Amino acid sequence: MPPAGGQGGTKSAAEKNAAKLEREAQRAARVEASYQRKKRGERKRRLIKAGAVISGVSLLVAVYVFTPPSASYSPGSAGAAIEGVETFTNGTGHVTDTVSYPQTPPTGGEHNPVWLNCGIYSEPVTNVYGVHSLEHGAVWVTYDPALSATELEALRMHLPSSYVILSPFSGLPAPIVLSAWNVQLRVDSAADERIPLFFEEYWRSQYVPEPGALCSGGIDGPGRVS
Repeated sequence: MPPAGGQGGTKSAAEKNAAKLEREAQRAARVEASYQRKKRGERKRRLIKAGAVISGVSLLVAVYVFTPPSASYSPGSAGAAIEGVETFTNGTGHVTDTVSYPQTPPTGGEHNPVWLNCGIYSEPVTNVYGVHSLEHGAVWVTYDPALSATELEALRMHLPSSYVILSPFSGLPAPIVLSAWNVQLRVDSAADERIPLFFEEYWRSQYVPEPGALCSGGIDGPGRVS
């Protein structure tokens, strides 16, 4: 006959073994849960990274597709005659007051000591700053605020990447007016073939009062887009 308490001792060992197995199972479950969390975190990070790459590529594509390419012109005037171009005789000089200009938009004259940074503007810019940019060789392209979006986009296709100002201007004598120092061209449509001819002749002309001076580092007008 087995000693008293032998059966109870065997049962206790079985319970201890079962408890050990349960602890090992719980530990394995925790390890597995930790592994799965880590795996999900890595997968999430990969998805975020992939999304960022896709977004970046999409942005680059959008910029390429929706930003019109810049036109290319040779700086300096060659003396070409362009039908419809008016010439004027305006002096120069720096003033800090407002100036009443004889042309609309102005093509020269006294102006603020600070020039307007060249670029595309969605709002009208101040004349005394714009005239100073003309003095540096920029072309100022102004358009009637009522110009259609299609016409405006076509007009932007003519613009070089620098030394140009594009802005709306109320009270123009034509839907589109191109001005450089002491010269001006009025056109009715962005499809007018004289627009690129005007740029080729007067953009960064050597005959402006300050050829080669900067068209950046001055002052931004309201509504600058680029």
